Amino acid sequence: MTYFYNLCSSSSGNSTYLGSLTSGILFDAGIGIRNYAKSLHAAGLPPSAVKAIFVTHEHSDHVKGLDVISTRHDLPIYGSEGTIQSLLEQGHLCGQQEIHIIDKPTQVEGYIVTPFHTSHDSRESLGFRVETPSHEQVGICTDLGFVSDEVLNSLLGCHFVMLESNYDESMLMYGSYPFFLKRRISSHKGHLSNEQCAETIERLIQGNTKRFALAHLSEENNRPEVAFSHSKNYLVQKDMLLGRDYLIDVLAKVNDGRMIEISC
Repeated sequence: MTYFYNLCSSSSGNSTYLGSLTSGILFDAGIGIRNYAKSLHAAGLPPSAVKAIFVTHEHSDHVKGLDVISTRHDLPIYGSEGTIQSLLEQGHLCGQQEIHIIDKPTQVEGYIVTPFHTSHDSRESLGFRVETPSHEQVGICTDLGFVSDEVLNSLLGCHFVMLESNYDESMLMYGSYPFFLKRRISSHKGHLSNEQCAETIERLIQGNTKRFALAHLSEENNRPEVAFSHSKNYLVQKDMLLGRDYLIDVLAKVNDGRMIEISC
């Protein structure tokens, strides 16, 4: 059985487990060691279940617990060359871990992880497509300003996709952020809006993806009910109905132990 377990998801921390109850992979480690242990325990996952950490990019909300978690549990780290270099330069890694540059499909504990590039204001950000030992295809994709052909092609045909739905355009426009930050968030190297997320979900449903998780919601410029309603209402206009054509979960800032079962 394959489970998707979001430990945390927001503009302040992101970390996701994909695997069985005994073996799997962690994507990002934007969580402190105490909350990490608490989150695993809430889902009934022993720390030994995590076999490796794959890092999307070097921003602190994705790596603030990476050094301690990887060192304490002796976990190998995988990331792009640019991300690994940045982590070492910024002191986010002590350099004593087992570190791997991922630039092609890589197998860990029976999980085949294929990286793809995303457009974000980081050194070399990645998303990941994962084939599980039971052959489910899962997409992990956050922190991108737009959906490129590479991103879309990497996600098409997945059974389950975690996709960023970071901000509501009106909330961002009329919110309290300074202009430069609004421009950065809405740029091609920023984040996906609810609108962009909904448009991408439509294309993925056409490619036969049935289940989605909306991730990395801004704490200032979005709300779970807003992100959910935007995708649902947009898809209704395309004659795509919730429950018939797709299912959507909105990931919580902090999870209380709820896991999502993934099946082909």
